[in-house]
Amino acid sequence: KIQLGDYERFTLDNGLQVFLVENHKNPRVSWQLYVNRDQVIEGEHAGMQSMMGRLLMTGTSSKSKAEIDEATDFIGGSISTSAYGAFASSLTKHKETMLALMSDVILHPSFPQEELAKLQKQTVSGLMANASDPAAISSNVSSVLTYGSTHPYGEVETPESVETITTEMCTDFYNTYFKPNVSYLIIVGDITKEEAQPLVEKYYGTWAKGDVPTHTYEVPKAPKSTQVAFVDKPGAVQSTISIVYPVDLKPGSNDV
Repeated sequence: KIQLGDYERFTLDNGLQVFLVENHKNPRVSWQLYVNRDQVIEGEHAGMQSMMGRLLMTGTSSKSKAEIDEATDFIGGSISTSAYGAFASSLTKHKETMLALMSDVILHPSFPQEELAKLQKQTVSGLMANASDPAAISSNVSSVLTYGSTHPYGEVETPESVETITTEMCTDFYNTYFKPNVSYLIIVGDITKEEAQPLVEKYYGTWAKGDVPTHTYEVPKAPKSTQVAFVDKPGAVQSTISIVYPVDLKPGSNDV
């Protein structure tokens, strides 16, 4: 049975929901921001959302990637970003410095072109390596067969799709979906609500709320009969076998 710890919560005027779990065993505080948005069909630009998430860490309107990295290292903290938000952690005594840096990354990204070019080159290199990796091939085929190519989970990132991504696409996606009224901030560690609430209001209170598009997709249906998809890999010394089946498992189901 999952045992959730005691928590406190509050909501900012802009709709950002904040959850706090106190843990004073270690002098550390972590901040996790999650943007609760729907998946989006990317089409010929598959990989754009992931690229946008990685670009958040590469510069803000006031800091370069090097300056962000230096500021983080100086206090012995850590910060990472994704297409759904960010995670940051530091010693308690540096909690405000860490939160300020994290909010700057989330609220003022610059999406520099030179950093996009670097990430595209790295990503394409990795995809080309995966092109001969049996596990990666199996994963791609399984995703397409399970969800279909018109479902977000069935899209496959390719070198060609990655190379079409632009900073304008990333900026537009960020401006459309990163809003406080669909986001959660989870705080865990050596901090009280009395300490946390003023800090959150200071660094996230000016984040402007807005309408966020929602999307629905057809639930994948099970095949009428057993199907076998075979990918011939000459020279392979072993086989990779995946068995996949779509299951419509809803929250609260007795089968969980």
